[in-house]
Amino acid sequence: MHSLTSLLPAPLASLAANPLNLFLVLVLVYLVLSLLPSTPLPPTHPLPSSPSSYNWRPASHPPALLWRQWTPAELRGYDGTEQGEERGRILFAIRRKVYDVTTGRDFYGPGGPYAIFAGRDASRGLAKQSFEPEMLSPLEEPIDALEDLTQSEWDNLRDWEGHFNNKYIQC
Repeated sequence: MHSLTSLLPAPLASLAANPLNLFLVLVLVYLVLSLLPSTPLPPTHPLPSSPSSYNWRPASHPPALLWRQWTPAELRGYDGTEQGEERGRILFAIRRKVYDVTTGRDFYGPGGPYAIFAGRDASRGLAKQSFEPEMLSPLEEPIDALEDLTQSEWDNLRDWEGHFNNKYIQC
């Protein structure tokens, strides 16, 4: 190694003589290169604005939904039966969390298999896997505390809650 360093110019010879110096130079080169601008990205092509296209972009960003607290009576109006953008929404509650399930209108809207739960707290019905009207709490009474559920019913309810957390917007 000594014979190799004698052939190099003095600054390079000192780098080759000590591995720490070589490591520090490599780190310095990496940092300098990371500060330099990268190659420009290729130009993007505008996406079509028609919903019938596979990739499309809406004309404007959809309105933001603000988180809020809901009473059972307020929630009842959001069962998908009324017309209009705001009142045509379908909301669904599980364990005091309200989800906007409007995109699943075929399931939760009028005539859908889960329509009984639209605009209501569906916790008890989902936990017990029952679509009977007596599974729904009356709107005038306090929110169901679900104190009498068995362990398997709680597990079932948590599975449903996980499904809704992953699929729908909480509002």
